[in-house]
Amino acid sequence: MFALLAALTQAGGILVDKIILTRRRVEIHVFTPILFLLLFLLTSLLFPFLGTVSSELFKPYYLIIFISMLVLAVIWNFFYYRGVQSEKIHEFELILMAQPLITILLATIFLKGERNIHIIIAALIAAVALIIAHIRKTHLELSKASIGLIVAVLFMSIELILIKILLNVLSPVALYSIRTGIVFIFFFFYFRPKIFQASNVNVLLILLTSFLGVIQMVSKFYGFEEFGVIYTSLILIISPLLVYIISTLFLHEHLKPRTIISALVILGCIVYATLLGR
Repeated sequence: MFALLAALTQAGGILVDKIILTRRRVEIHVFTPILFLLLFLLTSLLFPFLGTVSSELFKPYYLIIFISMLVLAVIWNFFYYRGVQSEKIHEFELILMAQPLITILLATIFLKGERNIHIIIAALIAAVALIIAHIRKTHLELSKASIGLIVAVLFMSIELILIKILLNVLSPVALYSIRTGIVFIFFFFYFRPKIFQASNVNVLLILLTSFLGVIQMVSKFYGFEEFGVIYTSLILIISPLLVYIISTLFLHEHLKPRTIISALVILGCIVYATLLGR
């Protein structure tokens, strides 16, 4: 349930982000600080009810992991939103869909508790099926934004491994609230935006994507905590597929047979992992 909710809201959030950054032409230096401010405020509303912090967090081991997570979060978000703004949706998704595969491989290597052979096999097959479904004859042009997205995907995947470890000492709501608050402070002082010059419509759209983002990330963290990184990442593979299908419908293009086959393979893998891997 948590992973499926995260997948659905992630797909919606990506599309809203694309509208804000391209059609509404909101600049990155305005969008990013407002986004993280709203993410922090919305998550903080849940903190009194669902936020818990263990004193173990202040031990050197967890502090190093926490600081590393923050550094990775700042870097990948910086490159990620520049990629959303600059790249076409199909090129953006082509790079982004490698993220679950990288996360699955890293979790298999570094998280001993994640090594369930049924879930690993299903997740790898699903990730490869998604990539094959999107391979085109034309080559992806590696622009600066594309290279930045590749960096974002790699750092995003590494951060998720660190987040799984930090969930031992922080609840999902506490972790996301503190994380977004600190990232907001960094982007605010880095960009020094004129926040109040943003139009009401743009602020409402950023509020919408912030709302979706909070649901997505908190649900993902709860998924990590309850079901593990690999199983949750398997479910999240649905998200880029949904983005591709929705964008195809909006652009009035026909779904290719291999996309439909890919969707069926992914659903089959999820059923297999759910029945045999849990």
